[in-house]
Amino acid sequence: MNVYLHTIIAVLPMIAVYLAGKHWGRESFIEDVVGNLISKLDKDGFIRTETDEDGEVELIPISEVVAKSLREAKNYV
Repeated sequence: MNVYLHTIIAVLPMIAVYLAGKHWGRESFIEDVVGNLISKLDKDGFIRTETDEDGEVELIPISEVVAKSLREAKNYV
């Protein structure tokens, strides 16, 4: 393998990764992926969220979830 072939083999993957990162690094793409992940986790019951009046989704701290569950269990008994 000569120097030029080795250089081409090394540079082409770097260009491909650069272009892929440029495409997948768009802000709208990242927001879509994160939004889908949060909604899936909320739907499956792994996290708790609430939507404010602006349409923003906010995570509820686990301490609030545990405190609410304890209050409900205390009132149930």
